[in-house]
Amino acid sequence: MDSSILTELDVSSSVADQLLKGCLHCIQQCEDLVNSLGTDDYANSYEGSSSMGSHVRHILDRFQSLFVGLPDLSVDYHARKRDKAIESSADSARFAIALVFWRIRELDLVKLSGQSISVRETVYHRGGPIEISSTLERELMGLITHSIHYLAIISMLAKQCGHPMGSSFGKAPSTLVCERS
Repeated sequence: MDSSILTELDVSSSVADQLLKGCLHCIQQCEDLVNSLGTDDYANSYEGSSSMGSHVRHILDRFQSLFVGLPDLSVDYHARKRDKAIESSADSARFAIALVFWRIRELDLVKLSGQSISVRETVYHRGGPIEISSTLERELMGLITHSIHYLAIISMLAKQCGHPMGSSFGKAPSTLVCERS
């Protein structure tokens, strides 16, 4: 992914642009991670934890679920694909990352802005999936915060196996803003 694209997007600050930039930034961090690790470190589990690859796959799954559901305005996070190849193969992860990056860039937020989206997900381990109403903007915000949470876990795992991570990797935007002031 071309980091100049993110710089190019920094010119505008509308809500839609901020959401797109936040999503792209999360996916860029996934790509940076995959490109910096060997296949073994990417796919191996450490000290009883899930692999970094499984966390990247989980991030991508949720974005993919959104894109699959958008044509019908019905997103089902419960029915994620959970593609094991993305967990174990850096090449599969790179392909999935490129596809998600492209889909984010192609989102027509003007057309979809404010429209009601039905969202389905399991939220309690002893209950089935529930369905609620949301908007694309709210779902993108949720994908960003969800991704940041998993990127923070990935950062801890990477550091445990000797891979230095950038000081902003997996940090919430509000934390980065606070640290700058």
